[in-house]
Amino acid sequence: MVAAGVRARVTLPLGGKLDMPAIGRRGEPRTVTGTVKLISDGRYRNRGPMSRGVLNDMGPTVVLDTGRVEIVVVSNQQEPNDIACFTALGIDPFAKRYLLLKSRVHWRAGFKDVARHTVECDGVGVCTSDYSALNFRRVPRPLFPLDSFPSPARVG
Repeated sequence: MVAAGVRARVTLPLGGKLDMPAIGRRGEPRTVTGTVKLISDGRYRNRGPMSRGVLNDMGPTVVLDTGRVEIVVVSNQQEPNDIACFTALGIDPFAKRYLLLKSRVHWRAGFKDVARHTVECDGVGVCTSDYSALNFRRVPRPLFPLDSFPSPARVG
């Protein structure tokens, strides 16, 4: 996308580049078509409340506009825990109807004031919330939350 340049129309596979042998899954990229809207060096500073002032580096970053959705494509994995990851790319999170993040927990610090509603999804991957999908071999058992425990006896 960087080589194609801003305003170029591109079709390419996104995501799913890595296999996940820990859960027996192969990477599954999605083919996406869109227009390169913006190219950035991917650097921004957190505005807070989490890690205020910290310089983040997403590496070469592109905003790809599919016509219905703008997709931020980064070169370096970076936890999206601050709205600056969008504003540095000319995206106003408060002006969007929907904002989707690939993040497990830390997004709450920077985005709780943006979200009117939250829908959490358990995607396929090694960061799943479904621990039964993972194969733990060197973990002493039983261990919460991997194993269920009987309810404590009630007194009274």
